[in-house]
Amino acid sequence: MWFMRFSKANCKNCYACARVCPVNAIKIKNEHAQVIEERCIICGKCFKVCPQYAKIIKSDVYKVKEYISKGDKVIASIAPSFAAIFGEHSNKLKSLLKKLGFYDAQEAIYGIDLVEKAYEEYANKEDDLCYITSFCPSVTGLIQKHYPELIKNLIPIISPAVCHSKLIKTKYGEDVKVVFIGPCLSKKIEGVESGYIDTVLTFVELIEWINYENINIEELEIEKFDCNNSQKRLFPIVGEPTKSIENKNPRKTVIQVEGSKDCIKMLKAIKIGKFKNTILELSFCRHSCLGGSGMPKDNINCYERRIRVRNYANSMENNTDENVDEIYPLNKFSINMNREYKCLKKDLKIPNAIELREILKSMGKYIKKDELNCGSCGYSTCREKAVAVYNNMAEIEMCLPYMRDKAENLANTIVDVTPNMVTIVDKNLDIVKMNKSSEKFFNTNVENYKGLPVILYLDEKPFEYVLDNKKNIIKEKIFLKDISKVIIQSILWLEHNKVMLWIADDITENEELEKKLMEKKIDAMNITQAVIDKQMRVAQEIASLLGETTAETKVTLNKLKKLIQEEVVQ
Repeated sequence: MWFMRFSKANCKNCYACARVCPVNAIKIKNEHAQVIEERCIICGKCFKVCPQYAKIIKSDVYKVKEYISKGDKVIASIAPSFAAIFGEHSNKLKSLLKKLGFYDAQEAIYGIDLVEKAYEEYANKEDDLCYITSFCPSVTGLIQKHYPELIKNLIPIISPAVCHSKLIKTKYGEDVKVVFIGPCLSKKIEGVESGYIDTVLTFVELIEWINYENINIEELEIEKFDCNNSQKRLFPIVGEPTKSIENKNPRKTVIQVEGSKDCIKMLKAIKIGKFKNTILELSFCRHSCLGGSGMPKDNINCYERRIRVRNYANSMENNTDENVDEIYPLNKFSINMNREYKCLKKDLKIPNAIELREILKSMGKYIKKDELNCGSCGYSTCREKAVAVYNNMAEIEMCLPYMRDKAENLANTIVDVTPNMVTIVDKNLDIVKMNKSSEKFFNTNVENYKGLPVILYLDEKPFEYVLDNKKNIIKEKIFLKDISKVIIQSILWLEHNKVMLWIADDITENEELEKKLMEKKIDAMNITQAVIDKQMRVAQEIASLLGETTAETKVTLNKLKKLIQEEVVQ
């Protein structure tokens, strides 16, 4: 299992993760987001942005519990950004970790000195190359998987976390279990690749574990960490990893860059030779480690976190490195600081011109003007998206303008083909749109009616009533005197859109047929009355002969007359 995946149950196919991923490592398959492992650099941006919390991060707490339950000697290596989370209780973290079962807990800043010394050598190299720091695993992963031509620019030195883990295993033995605890998801892959970090926990995992064990840190005793170097504790703040080098006026210019977008821009600039004779401190996360993907969502912003880190660093008793050398004397604990980087880039299949054009057409991009390059799908251009479709990394439906046009065209088609007259009227009683039935009925077109007041075609009083009262008028029969038409109209208020929808049927022909039928019925009634009158005269003359029969005839004819009268009245 990769270090993160999406829950099928929770994923709502919103494309938020695909849009935010800086390396297009999210593919949508069957309307479900999936991580493309060979492209993913585990920066965690998708994890942060997911509104449905559909991202599942592989937790390694169970591994640490297994180590402890088996009786292994487990030592925690803590990233210095812990003070940003625990604040005033930072001096109790060591005792808290021991309560969880750790044999010991140390700050990872023990590895910073050796790393900085290696960086300083590169900062003074007699060449014009641009070198990139290697402490951020998302940056090293980005270069290996997406910019392998810049591997030569990566300083081939292990990170402080790996360096500290090597020191621990050198001092306490290879059998000791080293658990790195920090603010970064991508440290998980660095831990696996290093061979010296046995397990990596994020601060989120640690806090969840603490809450599960129902430990109240306020009740614990203060137990300070052994290292008292305040300057090294500022390492998670942007600029601090290279500050000591910059203060020594190295041969190369030192530049600090933070955030995924700026890091990628910088790599592209280096690729085309814009930077020379430079040391670049690259932090993929905004605010560096203080904005890491493994930091908890605790409503503490990065500026507050920075203050907490500085306050904790300033609370230390001294600023020397003497106690570091006492714990890990370099003459006794010499370790290999070198690291090898590999090209991990997986090239995409490139469609030919005909295939590319067919994919673009399927996305509604028929001409160059249709290629909006809006980026709503997560790709910079429509053609990049088309290449992703060709590689089964994206679906055509990920194109927002395409889906919007498709939905609008479908809706317009339905409205246009309906025999009912449909017209949209805004709050100013101006016409917004008519369907084809309406245009034909009023003998107009969009160039003539759009934006005109509805009173030019219909009585505006019913519209005013609906607008003022927010009450709909349903199936009202009216006569349009100007065009001699009879219609059944309904006027609906659409609250969400703040417009009125007029729907009507032309019943003029039906009315004329009904009128003719009524005239025939009246004629029949008049004929019936004449028959009755005539019958009565005859009845008087032959009353003695036809008595009862005449009376019955009169009753029957009167019933017929009454029925016809009722129909006429209706």
